[in-house]
Amino acid sequence: MSEPEYQPLSPETPAWGDVAVLSWDSDVFGFPVATYRVTDAPAINRNLPDVKETLKKWADENDVKVIGCSLPATEPMWRFCLPQLGFLYVDSTLIYSLPKLQRTKFPRRYKLRPATLEDQESVERIAEQSFEAGRYHADPLFSRELAQRRFRKWLTQAFESLSLTSRVFVLGEPGAARAFSHSYVHGDEAHITIGGVDAAFHRRGLGPAIFVGTFAALQDLGVRHAHSKVSAANTSAMNCAAFGGARFSNPEHVYHWHAPNAPHLGPIDCVA
Repeated sequence: MSEPEYQPLSPETPAWGDVAVLSWDSDVFGFPVATYRVTDAPAINRNLPDVKETLKKWADENDVKVIGCSLPATEPMWRFCLPQLGFLYVDSTLIYSLPKLQRTKFPRRYKLRPATLEDQESVERIAEQSFEAGRYHADPLFSRELAQRRFRKWLTQAFESLSLTSRVFVLGEPGAARAFSHSYVHGDEAHITIGGVDAAFHRRGLGPAIFVGTFAALQDLGVRHAHSKVSAANTSAMNCAAFGGARFSNPEHVYHWHAPNAPHLGPIDCVA
C-alpha cells in the first residue's frame, strides 16, 4: 500500500492542513476516498467557514466522496472544530505494543500454522463476515457491504504477497480456517494488521487463541517488538492484547466527512 501524497488544502494558508487521495481505499470502494491531516486547531477554529468551503471545493474538484481524519484524543479543540467542518465522529483508536515479546511466556495450547493458498477462500470469508469494529463499520452512514469488502480485499492482497515479510497465520485444517491473523515482519519488528475468527466459532475461545497464538508465532520468528492499532470499541481485542502484556498509547478520535451525493451513503432513520 503506497503512502498518501499530501498537498496543501490551501497553498496560501498552509495552517489549514493537507489533503491526499487514498488510492487503495478508492480502488476497493470504486470512488475517491481521501484523508485530511491537520495540526493547528486555533488556525482552523479562527477560519471555520472558509476552511469548510475550501474543503468542500477540493472534494468536488477531485470527486472525493469520503474524507477521513484522525486526531489526538488529548486535544479537545478538535472535537469542536471537526463537526463544524462537516465531519462526523465515527471511532476511537489506540496503538498497542509488546516491547518485550521475547521475554514473555505464552500458552501454547493452540499453535498457529502458516497459511497456504488452500486457506485463502475461508480466510477471506472470515474477513468479510466476522468484523463489527473499524472506522467504516462504525460509521452509521457508510455502506456495510463496502466496509466488509474492504477487509476481504485486505486478505486477498495479503495472500497475493505471502512472503517472509507478509505472513498470514491460521487455526484450523487446510482449506477450513477457523481464525486468522496477518502481520508484516521486518527483522525483529512486526506490525499486526488484522485478525479474525469465523462467526460460527465466536465465544469458543478462538479470539484469545488467535491473539496469543500470533504473539507466540512472531516470538518463534525472532520478533522482539510487535504493535498494532485497535478500535476502542473492540474491547475483546484490547483484553486479549492486555493478556499478552501489551501497552496502550496514541489515543485518537476518527472522523468522516461525506459528500452529500456519495453513492455509499446508507439509509438511517435518525438522519434527515
